[in-house]
Amino acid sequence: MTYLDMNICKQLRTEVAKKAKTRMVVESLIDQLLATKLIRNDRFFEQILYNKDIIWIQNGDVDGHLFAKAALTDQLKTKTNSFMMYMPTNPIVYEVNGEQYHLITRIDSTRAKPNLDRLSLEPKPVLSAARVNDVVCSIVMRFYETYLHDLAQIHHNEKLIAFVQQEYTQFIEAVQELNDYHFNWHPRGNGHEQLLKLIDHLQILKSHPGKVLIDFTNTQGYVIVEPAYLVYKPTKKAVGAI
Repeated sequence: MTYLDMNICKQLRTEVAKKAKTRMVVESLIDQLLATKLIRNDRFFEQILYNKDIIWIQNGDVDGHLFAKAALTDQLKTKTNSFMMYMPTNPIVYEVNGEQYHLITRIDSTRAKPNLDRLSLEPKPVLSAARVNDVVCSIVMRFYETYLHDLAQIHHNEKLIAFVQQEYTQFIEAVQELNDYHFNWHPRGNGHEQLLKLIDHLQILKSHPGKVLIDFTNTQGYVIVEPAYLVYKPTKKAVGAI
């Protein structure tokens, strides 16, 4: 049985900001994770891009998440000051099965530390700008959890699963250590930069199916990265008919 995955395609766009904005961190991370091709796009959409656990914007009966339907973005404003949560001009646009969505762009404070418990709490609508450290950490956490869950469903590659689980555990421990040193999240601290460095060092997030990764916890060990879904391979007879 063949499986037709959801199509997620980013639209061409030129960033007009004169200096780096926190939205760029989220945009870059989303693009990086999509490029890994490690989990199916429909799972990526449901678990990360359109998931209340990551972020939830609500205005009446209109909902937005990391993604919001393009036709509804002008209705998704903060309740405190009516700021647009998605850029009204020059938005970051992705097509999902042909329908346009905008990526959330009002992502501010680098001072707030990530809440490692938030994915297990009852989601609440965001009333003002999102906190970038909380958002990017939640994205990474949900990606690992989804990848590990889906891997376990179809593969018996215990070596790869153990590698992914260990890298995820080490990331959580490192973020917790950052959180324990509150001065790092001070305006003159460097908590945000340290968090981005931790994410940048994660091998799985820079991987793709077939990539060989060195397992530093196992002397001269390595793992071969596999996707968390079955790849359809046509038979020789089918290939000859193409």
